[in-house]
Amino acid sequence: MKILVPTDFSDNANNALTFAKHMAKSQENVQITLLFAFYAVYDFAANASQIVDSIEQDAKKAMKKAVDLALSEGLKIDYQIVQGTVATAVTSKAYREDYDLIVMGTQGASGIKKALFGSNTGHVIRESQVPVLAIPAEARWENIKSVSVGVELDNSEENYYKKLLKLTQGLDFSFEFIHIKRTMDFEKELAFQGLLNYLKTNYPEIKANTKSIESNSVLHGIESYLLQNKHTFMVMFYKKKTFFEYLFNESDSVQMCYHTVVPLLIIK
Repeated sequence: MKILVPTDFSDNANNALTFAKHMAKSQENVQITLLFAFYAVYDFAANASQIVDSIEQDAKKAMKKAVDLALSEGLKIDYQIVQGTVATAVTSKAYREDYDLIVMGTQGASGIKKALFGSNTGHVIRESQVPVLAIPAEARWENIKSVSVGVELDNSEENYYKKLLKLTQGLDFSFEFIHIKRTMDFEKELAFQGLLNYLKTNYPEIKANTKSIESNSVLHGIESYLLQNKHTFMVMFYKKKTFFEYLFNESDSVQMCYHTVVPLLIIK
């Protein structure tokens, strides 16, 4: 597995690297790449190239320090410094070099649209063709006890399950698959039971259960769930007409009510 970790050397980025390290330690033969991207504004100043050289030298020192620490922990890690916007550099490298996961920090724990989708992380999530794990500043690996997966129970989700279980294999977490229902739907209930049977048959090694949540809004339902389950990874499947359409089509007040207080893994 290959994990790409964008960094700006902040505490937020370092926390994301900690999560990436633990993901790497749970599997064999995992390569972590640290990526620092910066956008140089060139003008006619005589010292413009010196400024760029200074940025690169400082970044190289910080990178080597992080790499040496990871190597001392027995991890395979390298780094790269590039000029360009963060989102473009990250998504193009991840796609071009077949990375399996991008891990990066969000900026704070305010509403998801403000914290994720108004930041570099948000741009990466929208543009990336590989899964993205977004880590809020206050999240700590040692507090994670489970993986919570939001599902819609349609026929297109099997491939998402496979990607999720590949990324999380080796992690000693239980899985809870949750479905937000607005009305009673007998067919959905049967599909939910079928999902549990599918998981037990095909992935007997994982501890899994399901939970239906009644709510008038997908966002409110998930927010209510997370208030009672703060020690979890939240997993969402990014596809057409799913959670993210609800997120951006609802009013601003509804969008802002959902908080990224837990790590959010976006599977594409």
